[in-house]
Parts: sequence; structure tokens; C-alpha cells
Amino acid sequence: MDKTAETQVGLVLTNADTLIRESGKRKGSYTVQRKRERTLISSVGDVTFTHTLYQDQEGRIRCLPDELIRLPDRERLTAAAEAKLLSEAEAHSYQHAAESLRTKGQTVTKTTVMNKVHAVEKEIPGMEAPTSEKKACEYLYIEADEDHIHRQKEGKEQGCFIGKLVYLFEGKEDVCKGRRKLISPFYFGGLYAGTEQNAALWEEVDAYIRRHYDEDVLKCVYINSDGAGWIRAAENYVGKSKLAADRFHLMKYINRVARYTPDENKTKGRFYRYIYKDQLLAAKKLLTRIKNHCEGSGRAAEECRTYLTGNWEYIQRAFHDKHVLGCSAEGHVSSVYSERMSSRPMGWSETGTDRMCRLRCYIRNYGREKVIDLVNYRREQELMAAGATGTEGMIEEPQRKQYTAAQREVMKYAEVLHGSIAEGSTVRKILAIREQIGNL
Repeated sequence: MDKTAETQVGLVLTNADTLIRESGKRKGSYTVQRKRERTLISSVGDVTFTHTLYQDQEGRIRCLPDELIRLPDRERLTAAAEAKLLSEAEAHSYQHAAESLRTKGQTVTKTTVMNKVHAVEKEIPGMEAPTSEKKACEYLYIEADEDHIHRQKEGKEQGCFIGKLVYLFEGKEDVCKGRRKLISPFYFGGLYAGTEQNAALWEEVDAYIRRHYDEDVLKCVYINSDGAGWIRAAENYVGKSKLAADRFHLMKYINRVARYTPDENKTKGRFYRYIYKDQLLAAKKLLTRIKNHCEGSGRAAEECRTYLTGNWEYIQRAFHDKHVLGCSAEGHVSSVYSERMSSRPMGWSETGTDRMCRLRCYIRNYGREKVIDLVNYRREQELMAAGATGTEGMIEEPQRKQYTAAQREVMKYAEVLHGSIAEGSTVRKILAIREQIGNL
């Protein structure tokens, strides 16, 4: 079947190229420059067809067959093949992704895969279908954290990029004993380095909330925070938001200090008692005693003091507001970012880090089957920037008489590929390949 698909699609494209070349409309606007064979790498193999280059009235060289199938200049992959590379690269190495395409005589390298990842649009539009009405939800939840991703650089001191992860959800529900899952999660991610980009991230989150949720019903958006400045800035951009301390990070600070005391569990109990009773001064005095009497505890005590002082309001909200939920950001960072980007010894470029973060979030939001929509969106943007106008009207209905018996057989195959084609519409049968080439 794969071989048949390669051959038949190649015949359809060759026939379309012939029809364009013989079109009266083409002859009035474009002159033939040269004819050559063109090979596209598809998900089912190599598709080879005749490909004619033209010159327009302004002297520009145009690839009208490429414009027919909405293919950017010099592109070697069909949209489905590119989507397959991105989908494989999201989960595996670039080399593994390169080897996932079967070709004969065509070269797909890990550099090819890297270039496709880097080409992912930085600003990805919402791909969900428009809804007739917004969701009615009283409380929403945001959790955010970051991953430290090794920078690709020569030398021992490589440094790291900070991959930011933010996800919004409507609550949590029990899956089984001891396990819960998020309700309707939506992920946002990327580098978003610097104050302006960080603001853009939170504005993006706020815009998503306004687009999908009824603001008259919404009472509060709780943001679980480990105290990082970039997360605390969210209150300035996300409407109706309140920060709440992440208990996991609070526990880490307390455990680190209590470890230096003779009775670790008793010390932890005292800290939590002071928190429940809203006694920050008592907690500070306890830290001072530990620092003065427990050798080696100075740094841990001061770090805990800084955290408690700077986040006391949010800590109180986490313990006393019944609507605040526990935070699972550490686990999400591990599964969304770390397992692909930082758990193994590898280095990333700045662009590669940002686009891979965005790609992994995109797949969690829309599914792997929607990666092709991401590819098509990028290609349309590229074609618009290049001024490609398409070839509508060049394949004329009267040319039907020029078909040979073999060409008519090819048209039957095109019709099978595109079940919605109107019966007897030769133009639609030919142009259907524009859509169907993206499925191979």
C-alpha cells in the first residue's frame, strides 16, 4: 500500500504540473524556465514527480507546483513527514527521530530534525476548536516551576537555561488510592527570559483564562509558588489571582534546619505549630536559637528565615484557605521537561531549549495527532511571508479532455483519497492533492 501511495501521488503531482504548464492563465503570467524531477520525503516513502520552474512578470522564479500543494520553497518533507519527525524528537533523540522516516536515496540527518524543531513557531496560536460558551468555574489553579537545562557550550562550565513551566487546571480528582489527576490541565512553557518575556508569559495565561472561562462566575485563581520572583510576578498580570505557598518547598526548608537539632521531629512539630497559629515571631526566635546552639546550622537557618519572612502571607493561605490544593509542580517538571531535556547528559542551544519546551507543552495540550496542524501553521506563515499566491484557476475544467486513460485512473485514486470531492469536479480532484499530500 505504501509503495502504491508513493507512485500514485507522484503521478497525480506530475499530472498537476502538466496541467499548470498547459494552462492558458499560466501562459499569460509566467514563462517556463526549466523542468526537473522533484522528490518529497513522505511518511510512507519517497514521492517523485515532474516539477517545472517558472518566471513571473517581475522576474522572480516561482515554483507553481509547490504553491499548488502549499509547500514552502526548498522544502523536502511533506507536512505529515515533518510532523512525524517532531513527534519522535519530542520523546526521543534527534538521531532516533531521523531514523524514523524510511527513504530511498534521500538523507534525513539529526541536523535536519534539529532544524525542524528550531523552526517551530515561537508564538503558537490556540489550536482548540472555538466553543459556543465559556466554562463556569468558581476556582482555578495554577502551578509553576522551572527546570535547569544544560547549555550547549564548550568547556566544563556550561551553565544552564531556565525552562519555565506553568499549567492551569480546574481541580484534582482521585484516580485510585493515593493518586490524583488534574482536571482539564493546560500547559504553557518556554524560556521566557527577562522581565518583559516573563510578563508576556503571564499575560498569555491570563488571556487563556479570559478566553475560556466566565469571569462573572470565577472567584479566584490560586497560584502555588515556591517563592521564586518570576512566579510571584503573576499576581500583577493574572486577574483575580492569589499566591499560595507550595508546601513541598516549605517542608524542604524546615527539614533542612531541623536536621541539625537533637530531636528533629520535635523541632518540625514546633515549626508547624507556629505556622498554624500564625506566629512568625516565634518561628524566627526558634531559628535564632538553632543557629546559636546547633553547629553548622547557620546557613540553613538563615535561608529558612528568609523564606518564611518573604512568604508568610502565602504560607498562611496555604494552611488556612480551604480552597487551596496541594502542589505537584516538581513531578510535572520532571515528566514534562526533565525526562527529555535534563535527566541525561546532553546540551541544548537557546532556541532548541525554548522550542522543545513549547513542543512538549503543545503535545500535552492537543495530542500528537495535532502536531501536523502546528507544521501547517508554520508553513502557511512562511508562504505568506514569501508572497506565494497559489495556483487557483490555472487547472481549468476544459482540460479534462486532455487526460489519458492512465491519468483518469490516477484521478480515481485522488478521489478515493479525498472522499468529500464533488462528483465530476476535475478541478477539485486535482486540488485535493494539496490536502492529501499532507497526510503522507
